[in-house]
Amino acid sequence: MMRSFPRLSRRVGTLLAAGALGIIAPLLPVAASSASAATGNTTCSGGSIAAGTYRSLTVTGFCSVNAGSVTVTMNLTLATGAALNAAFGGSDLNVGGNLTVGSQAILVLGCEPEAFICFNDPDQVNGTLSTNDHVGGNLTATGALMVLAHHNTIGGNVTQSGGGGGVNCSTFPLGPDGPPAYSTYEDNTIGRNASVTGLGTCWLGFIRNTVANNVNFNGNANFDPDGNEVVTNSVGRNLNCSGNSPAPQVGDSAGSANTVGGKATGQCVVLT
Repeated sequence: MMRSFPRLSRRVGTLLAAGALGIIAPLLPVAASSASAATGNTTCSGGSIAAGTYRSLTVTGFCSVNAGSVTVTMNLTLATGAALNAAFGGSDLNVGGNLTVGSQAILVLGCEPEAFICFNDPDQVNGTLSTNDHVGGNLTATGALMVLAHHNTIGGNVTQSGGGGGVNCSTFPLGPDGPPAYSTYEDNTIGRNASVTGLGTCWLGFIRNTVANNVNFNGNANFDPDGNEVVTNSVGRNLNCSGNSPAPQVGDSAGSANTVGGKATGQCVVLT
């Protein structure tokens, strides 16, 4: 967890519930622009996404999976500058194909006790609820502002490249009272490879994930000296780390060494 910004889930949840991006209308329990269950291709431009099954789903505004479980049989896409909050207990998100996150977009996928408490959890101190979100294909984020992924199963590759809001802790995409831009992957099961590269942000973590193949963690710069925490992961093949600032570390995560089936290279040799 982040030393400098503990319990981010509560602050992020409050702001997401208020629809605090400024350019998007406030989030309503059921908004006129919300997506409704349908068999065809659907767009959510803001508000709650109705429970049900969709063929494909594009998010162009500030949308939330908080009204029951949502299944997308093919692909889910976050357009440039869009935001999706899918971290409410009892409202799982299941994507049969790929989940793609566009430039300057924000993805909040999954929640769990302690590490990232669900926004609707009655216990906001320790947490009692978890989501069970699934992505059958790849999770790909290119130039995204924030990706917060907790307790998910992703069948394909996880790839995040570029973006992050800059190497500072003064970019507040959810409003002046929100947390700075950051990204983290915790307690996920990834069926193929994971790659996080070229991110410039406040803080970044890759913690307690199980990855079937390789992890590449390269060229990520964090403003927080406690950033780039890469700990307690189980990696089936190789863990490759280079060009990160600060160097990948345990930090204050209280984590343990990574378990690697192949080799650890570069900056991550000391973390196995």
